[in-house]
Amino acid sequence: LYVSHNPISDDGMALISEALKHNTSLTLLGVEKCGLSVKGAISISEVIMGNSSLEKLWIGWSEIGDDGISAIAGALGNSKISELDVHECGITLTGARVLAAALSSNHTIRRLDLCDNPITVEGVLLIVTAAVHNTVCHEVRIDDEYENDEVKMMMNILEERRRRR
Repeated sequence: LYVSHNPISDDGMALISEALKHNTSLTLLGVEKCGLSVKGAISISEVIMGNSSLEKLWIGWSEIGDDGISAIAGALGNSKISELDVHECGITLTGARVLAAALSSNHTIRRLDLCDNPITVEGVLLIVTAAVHNTVCHEVRIDDEYENDEVKMMMNILEERRRRR
């Protein structure tokens, strides 16, 4: 289901969530630039927990912030999501910590896009380190401004993993 660039807002996402909670065939949920906030992210987390087939989740350009990514990260545990795009979602170091913890125990996320979030070098390092230890994840997109030598080393490990696939 791709409804990106439509003003569905949190209320619309709640209705979509209700319809998709027990869906067993949806593999993509694209809700970029849909006017979502924390409430919308909570609705999305309910879809993740109830949907056994969702593989790609694109939420970019949303104001979900740290509380929203925390709700989504909490739902990732038993999901099949392999691609998570949360670029430009207002995620800071606090949200990066939660996402890194979720990534440490999730064994399905292969691609993660975190560009345009003010997560700091420390947050990037937490996430990239978790991705390297995850063994499944092979791509983490971040802003160049957050790359230091340690981050570059971890990103090289992920790049090598991706090439071997």
